[in-house]
Amino acid sequence: MQHASPTPALRLERLIEFQKALIQKSHEYILCDVLATIKRMSLLGFVKHLSEDIGPRGSTTENEHKALDFVQEHLSELGLQPQRHSFLSATSAYSPFAVGAGMMLIALLLFWQSQPVGAAAATVIGVTVLIAITMELRLRSNFLRWVIPTDHSQNVWAIIPAHYNAWRPPILITAHVDTNRTPWLFRTPSWRRVFHALIPLGMICMAALVGLFMLGIASPARSLREIALVPGVVVLMIFLLMLQASSSPFTPGANDNASGVAVALKLAEELAREPLENRDVIVVFTGCEEVGGYGADALMTALHDRLQGAVHLVIDHVGGLAGRDLGPSVIRSERFLVRYDSDPKLLAIADGIMGQRPELRARAQDFNRAYSELTTGARHGLRTVGLFALDDDGSLPSWHISGDVTAALSERTLERSFEFAHLFVRAVDAEGV
Repeated sequence: MQHASPTPALRLERLIEFQKALIQKSHEYILCDVLATIKRMSLLGFVKHLSEDIGPRGSTTENEHKALDFVQEHLSELGLQPQRHSFLSATSAYSPFAVGAGMMLIALLLFWQSQPVGAAAATVIGVTVLIAITMELRLRSNFLRWVIPTDHSQNVWAIIPAHYNAWRPPILITAHVDTNRTPWLFRTPSWRRVFHALIPLGMICMAALVGLFMLGIASPARSLREIALVPGVVVLMIFLLMLQASSSPFTPGANDNASGVAVALKLAEELAREPLENRDVIVVFTGCEEVGGYGADALMTALHDRLQGAVHLVIDHVGGLAGRDLGPSVIRSERFLVRYDSDPKLLAIADGIMGQRPELRARAQDFNRAYSELTTGARHGLRTVGLFALDDDGSLPSWHISGDVTAALSERTLERSFEFAHLFVRAVDAEGV
């Protein structure tokens, strides 16, 4: 029995179906290849791409934007649905202090003019600047932020849903993609000691000037003006150092903070593959942390209702130092001007992991050198804890220097930091704190 030959229309339909099947199969192969590529990219590979291929990622710059594009692409390839969140930010961490110090010098100049008008004007300016700088050191809005250069930046964030039912508050993971500049204040240990002394010394000198300005309203004595020159010299030094810092090149930022971004990306990969049981995870890659935590602050404000009761894990500067057998540092407290403590229950969970996994060489330390997004999370009422990799003396390796490159960090420390972070988020989910 002979079968009738298929008609041209039927042959065309079969050909189309065959092509569709071939395209579908090729898409499957491509997807498998993409996922395999992601799997092959090591923690150090992420760091190298961010710090070498993209390079220095100054806040609000094009390279910061490229780093966020890179992060978004990888989150999408993991099957997540990343979102962009825009905000307005300062472009330099040093501009507010340069402007404030400059205004205080103008006030000092007025103090030498006709009295009591000059002293009264100096007092008004001095009090205003002192309040504003205090607020800036606390990462809070102030008038200095209204007059310094600003530009737009973004955060990239994605939700990794719980495996069953997210009936507990989420875990928020933040890691900033931007890098700082390379001022003289960070070049050597001696300069860093000057930096740490400048904050309290500068505040004392500015407060002393305000006190002298107030006395000058009632007294035209030349001696008051001459005494004011002593703290004025310190304020002038701060002004010049802030100008230099604002114009210095950006660091490649391998440790600070391509290392934190790498660990957060790997966490997203693991959690996308095997989600937590009872908590959503919100992983956020922030912009403009280095200029005052603008990115984290903007996102936490935008997600305020969703973050009620959230656990906040900050991952920052976790690459350690080449040649040093360091482990991750769980941050017990952080202090820039005001001290913020990590959540005691989260610290207890971290202590438990340290006891169970001594080979990770994790330890609890206080961070009294600067601020991180731990401060921002605590200000927003989140249950916060930080994961760094501090040196034995509590300092940050390769901090804001041109030598913050991939070769200067430790791949072993980076791996320990990831493993500890992974154990920590799963322990938080299991313990139900």
